[in-house]
Amino acid sequence: MKTVRTAVTLALWAISSSSANAANYGTDLNLTMLPASGGMGGVGIANPLEPAAAVFGNPATLANFNNGTSFSFGATFYKPDVRAQHNGGDTGAAWSSDSKASDYLVPSVAVTQPISQDTVLGLGLTAVSGVGSDFRGTPNSLDPLAELILFGANAGIAHRVNDNLDLGGAVTIGNGFFQAGLSSNTASRRAFGVRGTLGANYHIGATSVGAYYRSKLSMKYKDVVNYNTNAFWDLTVEQPEEFAMGVSNSSLVDGKLLLAADVIWKNWEGAKFYKDIYDNQTVLALGAQLTQGKAKWRVGYSHVNSPIKSNVGSNVGEATSLAYNGTNIPLTPSLVRYLQATNAEVIWKNQVTAGFGYELTKNIALDTHAAVALSRDETIGNTSVNAKAWQVGAGLTWKF
Repeated sequence: MKTVRTAVTLALWAISSSSANAANYGTDLNLTMLPASGGMGGVGIANPLEPAAAVFGNPATLANFNNGTSFSFGATFYKPDVRAQHNGGDTGAAWSSDSKASDYLVPSVAVTQPISQDTVLGLGLTAVSGVGSDFRGTPNSLDPLAELILFGANAGIAHRVNDNLDLGGAVTIGNGFFQAGLSSNTASRRAFGVRGTLGANYHIGATSVGAYYRSKLSMKYKDVVNYNTNAFWDLTVEQPEEFAMGVSNSSLVDGKLLLAADVIWKNWEGAKFYKDIYDNQTVLALGAQLTQGKAKWRVGYSHVNSPIKSNVGSNVGEATSLAYNGTNIPLTPSLVRYLQATNAEVIWKNQVTAGFGYELTKNIALDTHAAVALSRDETIGNTSVNAKAWQVGAGLTWKF
């Protein structure tokens, strides 16, 4: 029995590298890692603070950048901190350890270009999802190593229909890198996928209301997990479709105070792979920006429910078993719970942020931010997990 548990646990590690740690928007990043938006809790659906927020957020807001070319370049250093304590119920032996997958650099590049008085193009590249875990070297842990990095190249366009209404659309081409370091049961794979976003933005005086729909981003990784002699599972991993709405207002303090709120619903239960381990999530993000001369002071907060699914089955994606020592071993609900606790532990609910921006010249602006995903504990099956994270980012925006 212990051999079976160990074998199936190995299977879980081998198929789980696309679900671990990313801020508190599930495994997605949305706008939380951008230099300016990151300081306001990731808000930007109705009033983006930087070109990248329009390129990777609500495409209709590209119309806000109709006064010449804008270019932004930035990066955010992200450090998740996850500790797992397992009682041995699934592996046959107890263990506890901190994940070593803790240092990530998330770049963002974006440019906006008006092609007419009412139409604006936007292009950009960033990481749209990023996850990982590394418990190698921990006795009884089976030395798991798992990671997925998903980059998105965006192309969007917006048109100002009239003084009040903007409409826009964007296409994302995703390039995913998927690996899990478990003996010979898995291999490093990569895949491509495409998704679309349609958005609208409506202005009423100092108030803007924005909304968008974003389709799934489906990535098929071939021959990822070995389940029999010369036989491998193909795994399809889908970043979920989402519906989002945001509102902003800049009427207070003589127009110097910007207040904004976003709500995002993520359909994890309709996404392949994730639907076997996650419930749907609703994200609430709040942000404020006070302008004082050339300086901009920002604060933000976001809240989301834990996505950990309680009623799990005996599969994760297409994988229902694994080859181990020449034997095909089936997965079980108990071991899927073990997967949730060790590789899908995005259990934090609250994130607080702060940021600072400054106009260095008439054409160059600097934006910085810091954020903390507050520490939280959750017991999942036979494993107790503590997760928290922090990040700092900076970037420059040029206007031509």
